[in-house]
Amino acid sequence: MSLAERLTKGELSRWLVALILIPPVLLAVFMANNLVILGVVGVLGAICWWEFALNLLGKERVGLLLLAVMGWLAAAAGALFYGPAGQGLGLFLGLAFGAFYFIRVLPPTEDRAVVNLISRYALGHLYLSFPLSFVFLIKQEYFGNRWLFFTILITALADTGAFYVGSRLKGPKLCVKVSPNKTISGLIGGCLAALIAGALSFSYLPPEFSKTSVIILSLFLGVWGAAGDLFESALKRAMGLKDTSSLLLGHGGLWDRLDSILFNLPAVYFFVSFQMAP
Repeated sequence: MSLAERLTKGELSRWLVALILIPPVLLAVFMANNLVILGVVGVLGAICWWEFALNLLGKERVGLLLLAVMGWLAAAAGALFYGPAGQGLGLFLGLAFGAFYFIRVLPPTEDRAVVNLISRYALGHLYLSFPLSFVFLIKQEYFGNRWLFFTILITALADTGAFYVGSRLKGPKLCVKVSPNKTISGLIGGCLAALIAGALSFSYLPPEFSKTSVIILSLFLGVWGAAGDLFESALKRAMGLKDTSSLLLGHGGLWDRLDSILFNLPAVYFFVSFQMAP
């Protein structure tokens, strides 16, 4: 029996999506040209915002989507060229763009739906623009390219380990009200995969970091990334959604694939920056 015959349709789709995403991810990690990095990550973030707006802001809010993307690009460019201060300024501009839209475009009303829309827009910047812009802050850290690759590797392998162990062993559910398919065995499998990957990655990272700290960080990323997955599942369940879009060959949307990394990027940045602080 061939490998393709042994794999399920979902597994084939999963690996095909991975092959599609690997080139732009590696480009963002190792490319030295800032404009290329901004272009690659900027497009990925814009796609996530499109999926977010499609489901949480409404298909008809094209103007609000454009302002949201402008805010995301401002946060990304600010983080890339000016560090944390630029990131903060970009997020402020994103919120300011939204405020302009709500003041100038939406009619004055006492309808709570307007407050709901404002809250969702602000959530998008807090949940998408802010954490994804940490890609650029991590790259500016000591051995930043390696730390960024480490973050993506641990997150991807933890997700893969959770998928395969959970689908094979099944067992008690992790959080059935939020995601009925996720199991405790899957969480354990993901954490074990993260630990193994962290141990094997140690020699690739700067020598100033101890093996114990890297392994603890890897375990934390396995758990924290799973929390990011559950958080996105909770949002989708609240909206009555299965996938954020059908962009990735029937395997959900890009936001579905980045839910764990959105939580893990800030965690790695703060770990590295505090470890390197004088």
